[in-house]
Amino acid sequence: MQIENLDHLGLVAGIVDELGLVELTNEQLGSHQLEHISAGQVLKAMILNSLGFVSAPLYLFSEFFESKPVEHLLGEGVEAKHLNDDRLGRVLDQLYAAGSSSFFLRVAMQGLERFGVVAKQIHLDSSSFSLHGEYAPAEAGDLDQVPIAICRGYSRDQRPDLKQFVVNLMCSADGGVPLWLKVASGNQSDAQQFAPLIRQFADNWQMESLFVIDAAFYSQPNLEQVSSLGWLSRVPQTLSAAQALVQSNTDELVSVPCSLKDYQMWESRADYGGVEQRWILIESQNRKAEQSLWQAELAKLEKRLKGDLKQLQQQVFACKPDALEALMRFQDTLVLHQLTNVCVESVKAKRAPGKPVKAKTKATTTCLGYRLKATLERQPTAECCYQHQRSRFILATNQLDGQQWPADKLLQEYKGQQKVERGFRFLKDPLFFTSSLFVKKAQRVEALALVMALTLMVYTLAERKLRQGLNAQQQSVLDQTRQPTAKPTFRWIMQKFQGIHLVQIDRARHISNLTDERRRIIRFLGPLVERYYASS
Repeated sequence: MQIENLDHLGLVAGIVDELGLVELTNEQLGSHQLEHISAGQVLKAMILNSLGFVSAPLYLFSEFFESKPVEHLLGEGVEAKHLNDDRLGRVLDQLYAAGSSSFFLRVAMQGLERFGVVAKQIHLDSSSFSLHGEYAPAEAGDLDQVPIAICRGYSRDQRPDLKQFVVNLMCSADGGVPLWLKVASGNQSDAQQFAPLIRQFADNWQMESLFVIDAAFYSQPNLEQVSSLGWLSRVPQTLSAAQALVQSNTDELVSVPCSLKDYQMWESRADYGGVEQRWILIESQNRKAEQSLWQAELAKLEKRLKGDLKQLQQQVFACKPDALEALMRFQDTLVLHQLTNVCVESVKAKRAPGKPVKAKTKATTTCLGYRLKATLERQPTAECCYQHQRSRFILATNQLDGQQWPADKLLQEYKGQQKVERGFRFLKDPLFFTSSLFVKKAQRVEALALVMALTLMVYTLAERKLRQGLNAQQQSVLDQTRQPTAKPTFRWIMQKFQGIHLVQIDRARHISNLTDERRRIIRFLGPLVERYYASS
């Protein structure tokens, strides 16, 4: 008798099979008759390992499969010893050579067709992934494919001390399924890269979509580059026109209906960057009522401004006009605060150390320069203004048809941006990829980012398919609080499948611990999943 841990891995394996990932990988990377395990099977094993609830996936890779039914999951004749570090590294090299973006595009197109994913609205976002180690600059293997640079840049993980790389993802609003991947160097500037990424996506997919992007995208050069495409973006409040609209009296604006609770909206036309567009001012009543959401930010702003003022007051200027000019420049940066008790003091030379020498004539004191003195205070309307700033934001779009794209629909589309952010949180979860980046070549780091994105694709496709099945039949499963839900996360479903074993007695195969709820979930995920949990 042989007992092996199947758990939730049959769910993952079935979705990978439905995606056709193994066959597509072997077609793109090639195979050899002397290989014990093909590149497609290795890639499938990486995804199984990544969703295997281990804190460091792809580390001690073959050991992970020692207690798993490897042949049942990956194919006849495959053993755990075939999944060694050398084979894993060679497949990562092959994936890099195939091109991470182009390979991911082929898989995404196949997934779009097989799972019926709708790609009318596309959400774009990026995130950084920190790495330990030196990571010397990589040498390009050829002129057409230059490795990414593992270097320091703006860290979303608040780890500026570590080198990093950046992952750009475009996901469908339908289930948050990733459709486009671009791995970039650690010092990528989102403001400069978002428009080219949108153009690349549009050129490859050639479908009419609305691109939903955060405020980093919104600039005149970017708007000019994507003028022929539909877009929806948040307007940064650093723009003077945006600040004026946020602080404006809403009685003078045109109110538009909103079906979402606790929101109010007003709409106007704008012509920023020479592009005609709609600006929608949105106010969240929840943020307006909850003072703790903005008071802490206001206090943080004041702390920073006081630090800047302190540095300014420590400077010594050659003359009074220079000091006053520096003070005016600082004053111009203030929006909610003002300077009081302003004065300019002369800085006298310090007396030399030691006992003063009596002089027949009175010594003149040398003036070394001038120093500013001032106090930073809030303006009387500061709290009200900041409350407006934090409870209001502006969405802009070049979709001028208010019938096709009403304001509340645009707000709902923008709120869907959380699906991409949720995908990045999934990839950074300690049980998935956060601690897994043990490879030491920039090429393999990029290939590993591809595996991360493919893992997210499998995860979102499984979650989407299960939710659709539950909704179609008006059924539910129990969540963590034992309450019925029709929108379970796939992570929770994987946890519900812990403790399932594949038991082989002689040549007979049995699956243990299958409850009625587990069988129902398996049926919703389809026949390719069912076969992994079928006894024989």
